[in-house]
Amino acid sequence: MKKLLLIFAVILMASPAAAQLIITGLYDGPLSGGLPKGIELYACDDIADLSVYGVGSANNGGGTDGVEYTFPADFIPAGTTFYAASDSAGFYDFFGFVPEYFDTGYALSINGDDAVELFYLGGVDPVVVDVFGDINTDGTGQPWEYMDGWAKRVTATGPDGNVFNINSWYFSGKNAFDGETSNATAATPFPLDNFACDPAVDNEAQSFGSVKSLFR
Repeated sequence: MKKLLLIFAVILMASPAAAQLIITGLYDGPLSGGLPKGIELYACDDIADLSVYGVGSANNGGGTDGVEYTFPADFIPAGTTFYAASDSAGFYDFFGFVPEYFDTGYALSINGDDAVELFYLGGVDPVVVDVFGDINTDGTGQPWEYMDGWAKRVTATGPDGNVFNINSWYFSGKNAFDGETSNATAATPFPLDNFACDPAVDNEAQSFGSVKSLFR
């Protein structure tokens, strides 16, 4: 029994780290090459070492490809919104500022029918702590399709673990970016930043309290 309680306690103590980071947006742009492509993320708590997180895209419903990009070992303060894109120049041309991170590989080269997974890498094996889309379904024609447009997380929702919750999201609609040259002048612009974590849930305090109660 004590061994089971210890295992449970370890899981609970790991959960705050896994819940620090959330996927809060995806964008599939209208510029040449379909740029910009990428994701928006939000830090709900201080992240001492961002390299314990990575992302991967599940293209065309083909299932997980695992971790395709690992973030560098940066410190991210709580309340920070940041952007990761497949191309820095295309992102700048459309949004007017440089993304904090970019990767020219497969991780962020997403189309509007692709799912994205966020992994926590601080344990023995990578764990999916948030996901957008169904990794086993091509998003074309699905309610979560964001082709030539965007998807944005509803504030104070998530992270959703490895099960996509469409109720945590709202959308521009397909082809919303068609013919647009910048987000600032777009008829339906991607809502930059504009997210806050649920203030009623203090993951770290609740988890630590739960662990202590096991040993009273």
